Amino acid sequence: MASAGIEPKRRVAPVSATARLLAPPPGLTGCVHIVIERDTRGVALSSSERLNLYPASPLPSLSWILEGELHMVDVDGRATDLPRTERLPSLVFAGPFRRPAASWSPGPVHALMVSFYPDALTRLWGVRLQDHVNRVVPAAGVLPPEAMTVLSRIGSAEAPLDALQSELAPAWQAVQPGTGSVDGGGIRNWLASLAARRHRSDLAIGLRQVQRRIKQLTGQSQRDLELYARIEAAVEHAARHDQDLATLAAHSGYSDQSHLGRELKRVTGLPARQLRERMMQEEAFWLYRLLDAMAAET
Repeated sequence: MASAGIEPKRRVAPVSATARLLAPPPGLTGCVHIVIERDTRGVALSSSERLNLYPASPLPSLSWILEGELHMVDVDGRATDLPRTERLPSLVFAGPFRRPAASWSPGPVHALMVSFYPDALTRLWGVRLQDHVNRVVPAAGVLPPEAMTVLSRIGSAEAPLDALQSELAPAWQAVQPGTGSVDGGGIRNWLASLAARRHRSDLAIGLRQVQRRIKQLTGQSQRDLELYARIEAAVEHAARHDQDLATLAAHSGYSDQSHLGRELKRVTGLPARQLRERMMQEEAFWLYRLLDAMAAET
């Protein structure tokens, strides 16, 4: 989850009354990127307001649908008569997504989504992310039985967030790199840490082979991962400074404003100005607003 609106801010959008974004639980730094809870129970929403829009992301995720139902949809974010897939199971695995995605609930829903750093799932359970790019599937079809046992306990717990910590932290600590290094702190820091570890462990091979191994580990090329790191830098800078796009591009590692605009549209599906306006006006962009608020606090 690496992108939010980056047009200069003339108004402040409400974050969300139906969702919250949480930092990784203690003991899961470097494993979990963020935790997102969406709860629309007791809130009157129209059909289009029950839409959930997600930017492209290099990060895989697990989602527990605790109450209600969700369907993946293919819409532009404005439709009210939404085409939908079959109802998603109660525990869903989503791989890295190279394009924006959307889901929709026909009624109230309570769901918890945990976004992981890509190599964490490989270390924990041997997940081959290159096999799951742009896929949303039942977790049981991806994860080994021992993982499903642990994750099912989290979903059935009275306090799922507490269970996430108690169930996953011991397993994560057991598979930490021998160097004791800790990834995390955003996509840029994670990517820098990953590249450094790959170089240290693969000193006898060339750069191309290191890049190939990074793709095998994460499901995406180093070039694609660097795109998300640039977008993250731009979002964080925009959240703290009221600047025009040209100045923002220059401060965020882009060659020019057009370069920034192309990458932003690839990640969100929208031009910067349109993204900002819709973020401020439409409930479906609740996740973008949460990410924007998180960037402002970084």
